[in-house]
Amino acid sequence: MIALFGTLSVSDPPCQFKSPLAQHMDKREPRAWWGFILQMVRDKKRVTGILKECDLYWLMRARVSEASLIDLNVYAGDGDSDARLMAARERYLTMDVNSVSADDHVPYLNALLFLKREDATMEAVAWLCHLMKRDIYCTPGLLEVLWGVVLNADKALLPGHLKEKIMDVISQRLTLPINFSEEARARFTSLPPESEPDTPDKHPSFCLTASDLARQVVRILFPRVTPSLSGTASQLAIQDWAYSETQRMFSPSANIEFRWQNLVYLALTNTRSSLHTLSTLPTFPTVDSYRPSAVDFRLVAAIALIERVTNAYGVSSDLHGVIRALWVSWVDVANNDAQAHCAVVRPLLGAFFRVAARTRDTSLVTSCVHLASVGFWQFDLGDDAARQQAQLLAVEYLAAAVVSGNTLWERIVAELPPHMVFPQWQPMLLSRTILRIVRMDAQRAVEVFQLWRRYLPVPDVSAPLGLMLVQEGRADLAIPILANVNFTGPFLGAILRPLSKQRNQYIDLELAAILAKALLNIFTSEAPPRTAASRRYMTWVLLALTCSGQAPAAVSTFKNVYTRHPGFFNANAVRTFLRTLLRHRQFSGAAEIANLFPHTHWRQFVLLGLAQRGGAPRVERRLGRPVRPRWLAAVVASVRLGRRHPAAGLLRHWITRRSRTEADVRNGLKVLMYARGIRLALRVYSRMRMLHDTGMQTALGNVILDGGVSHANSRGNRNVSGVLRALCLLVQEHGFVPDRVTTNIIVKAVLRWPAVLDAALVRRLFDYFVSSGYPGEGVGVPFVSGDAAMKEAGVILGTPIPMPKSKISFTRHVEPLYKMFIKALYLRKDVAGARKIVGILKEAEKIEAGRIASKRRD
Repeated sequence: MIALFGTLSVSDPPCQFKSPLAQHMDKREPRAWWGFILQMVRDKKRVTGILKECDLYWLMRARVSEASLIDLNVYAGDGDSDARLMAARERYLTMDVNSVSADDHVPYLNALLFLKREDATMEAVAWLCHLMKRDIYCTPGLLEVLWGVVLNADKALLPGHLKEKIMDVISQRLTLPINFSEEARARFTSLPPESEPDTPDKHPSFCLTASDLARQVVRILFPRVTPSLSGTASQLAIQDWAYSETQRMFSPSANIEFRWQNLVYLALTNTRSSLHTLSTLPTFPTVDSYRPSAVDFRLVAAIALIERVTNAYGVSSDLHGVIRALWVSWVDVANNDAQAHCAVVRPLLGAFFRVAARTRDTSLVTSCVHLASVGFWQFDLGDDAARQQAQLLAVEYLAAAVVSGNTLWERIVAELPPHMVFPQWQPMLLSRTILRIVRMDAQRAVEVFQLWRRYLPVPDVSAPLGLMLVQEGRADLAIPILANVNFTGPFLGAILRPLSKQRNQYIDLELAAILAKALLNIFTSEAPPRTAASRRYMTWVLLALTCSGQAPAAVSTFKNVYTRHPGFFNANAVRTFLRTLLRHRQFSGAAEIANLFPHTHWRQFVLLGLAQRGGAPRVERRLGRPVRPRWLAAVVASVRLGRRHPAAGLLRHWITRRSRTEADVRNGLKVLMYARGIRLALRVYSRMRMLHDTGMQTALGNVILDGGVSHANSRGNRNVSGVLRALCLLVQEHGFVPDRVTTNIIVKAVLRWPAVLDAALVRRLFDYFVSSGYPGEGVGVPFVSGDAAMKEAGVILGTPIPMPKSKISFTRHVEPLYKMFIKALYLRKDVAGARKIVGILKEAEKIEAGRIASKRRD
C-alpha cells in the first residue's frame, strides 16, 4: 500500500520502488498522498517495528514533499523549515545512498534547491558532484538538476568555489573513462553498446537542427551507451566536431569564466526553460567581435535559441532585428570558413530556413539558398546520411519559399542544383514539403496540395495530411481529405487523440459521419487496445457521435467493443454514455446498452432516466420486467403505464418510509410529481409531512410547486393559476410555510406569462423586490417605479407574491431570481433593462465574494 500510493503520487516513479499494481490504473494527473503515506508508515512501524528499504524510500519522498512546501520559500529561516529539512535529510540518509539509482536522489536535490538557501544549495551541489563522479551514466533527471543549478547560479549567488567544484567534474569527464576509478570504468564498460540503426536518420550522429548539434556535446560529456564511433563520413565528421568543441570549451587550461559561460550555453540548449532563453539571448557576444569558426558552439547555441524562441513566441520587431544581425554576421563567416564540414553547417542553414518561414522573410530565404549553393547541396556518393541531410535541407527551403508566397513549383526548384530535383526524388520532396508546411500554415498547405497534385507527381498523403491538420486544430480543412481515407485502427487512434483533448462533444456533422463510418468498419472485425488512453478516446468519440447525430453508430460500436471485451468500458464511461443517450432522447439505444449487462443496475439507471424525462412507455415496459418492483425506477415506469396500476401505492409507500434519507424523499417526490402529476404528489405530501420538520416540509412543498411550473404544458393563465392554487392549498390545509425559494418559483411561473406581464411590468416587479431588501444600485429602485405600481406588480391574480422576512442568500435566492429577470427582459426585447440587472448582479457577486474572503480570513 505504501508503494502503491507513493507511485500514484509522482509522475515518474523509479522502477526499483514502483508498485506493479499502478499499471492497472488510469494514467491521470498524479495526486499527492504524502500525508496518508506518513500515517501508513507510522502505523506499520508501530505494529511491526520493521521498515523495508522501499518503505524508507517513500518515507523520504514524503518528508521531501514537506520540506519543499511553498511556505518554506517565504519563511526560509524559521525553525519549522529547519526541522522539516532535518527530517527529510534524516530519512534520506537512512537509504543506502550508493546502491540506489541516481534518479532516486533527484527529489531530495530539488527540495534543497527549492529552499534557495546557501547551505542547502551547497549540500545539493556536493551531492550532485558526488553522483556525477560515481556514475559515468547520468540520468535525465540528474542532468535536469545540473542544468537548473547552472542556469540559476546568478540568482542564487552561487559562490565561486562551487562553480570550480562543478567545472572539475566536467573537466574530469573530458577523458572518459580514463580518470575514473576501477569501479567507474567497470560501470562504463557495462553500459549497453550503441545499437546499429536501421536507417541513416536513426543514427545518434544524424543532425538536422542546431539543437541536435548541441546534443552531440552532451553525448560526449554524459554518455548513455558505449559509443561505437561508426557511421558514414558525414556522421564521423559530426562526431569529430563534437569532440573537438567539447575539449576546447572545457579545457582545464582555460579560465573558469570561459568554461562556465560555455556550460551555461550548453544548459540553455538542452532545457525547455523559455524564461532563461529570453533573458540570456541578448547577452550573446556579437559574431564580429571574435570572428570564430562558422560552427563555433556559441554560434550553434545562439541559432538554436533563436529558433526555439520563434517557435514558442513568434517574432517581434526586436527579435527580427537580432535574427537579421546574426544572419549577416554568420553568413560572412560561413562563406570564408573552408574548414567547416558541410554536415555541421547544414543543420544551421536549415535553422535559418525555418526561421525565415516563421517570419515570412523572402529576402532571408533568398540569402539562405544563395549560401547553400556555395557547396552545401553536394555530398559524397554512398554517404546516405549526407544525402538525406541534403534532401531534408531542400525540403526546408521549399517550405520556406512556399510559406513566403512563392507557390509555383518551376520557379522554386530553379534555385536548386539539377541533382537535387531528380525525377525519382520529386515525390518525396513534394510530400515532405506539403507536410512541413502544415505546421506553419495549414491553409497554405491545403491550397498547395490541391494545386500541385493537378500536374505534379504528388503521392497520396491524404492520411498524414489529414492527421496533421487535426493535430493543428484545423478539422474543418481535414474533413474533405479524411473523407477519402481508408481508416485503420492505429490511424483512427491517432485522429481521436487530438480531438478528444479538445473536450468538445459537439463536433462537425461531416466529421461525425466520417468517424462513425470508420468505427463501424474497424471494430466490426477487431477490438481497440485495452489501454487507459484507448478507453479515454473511445469514451469521448461515443459521446461526440451521440451529440452530433450519429447515435446509432455509437450504440453499434459500443456493442461491438463490449462483445469482444466486456470489461473495456468502466462504470464511469457507461454511466456517462447512457446519460448522454437519455439526454438526447435516444431511449431505444440506451435500452440496448443496458440489456447487454447481466446485472440490473444499468437497466434501473435507464428506467429512472426514462421516468424523469416522461417518454417511451414501451421501452420502459421492456426494461421493467427483469427489474425488481421494489426499486423506485421500476415502480415509476409501471405507474406511467396506467393510472390504476397497483404499483402506485408501492411508490407512495417508498417515499413515506422513515428509513429514507431526506434526499431520497425529495427525489422520490420529484419523480412521482413528474410521473403522475400534482394531485397525487399533494396526497403523498399530506401523508409524509408529519414525519419531517418545518424546513423539510417547506423543501418538499417547493418540489411540488417547482414541478408544477417546470413540467406544465401551458405557460399562461392556467399554469399560474394552478401553481397559486397549489400554494394556497399547501398553506391552508397542510400548514406550509413559504420561504424565499417559494418566492422564486412563483416569480418563475409569472415570468413565463408574457401575454400579460410585459417588459414594463417586469421592471416594476424587479423594483418591488429591490424595495423589499434585495440588492440594487445606489439609493432607490433601479427602474424608478412608484410605490403604488410596485405594490400592484407584487400581486398576481389576487394573490400577493410571498415575501418572507428570512435571511437572503445570494446563491440560493438572489442569483437565480436575477437571472430569471434577465432572461425575461431579453425575451421581451428590453436589452437595456436586462443589461442594467446584469450590472447589479455582477456588483452583488463582488460583494458576496468579498464577504466570503473576509469570513475565511477571520
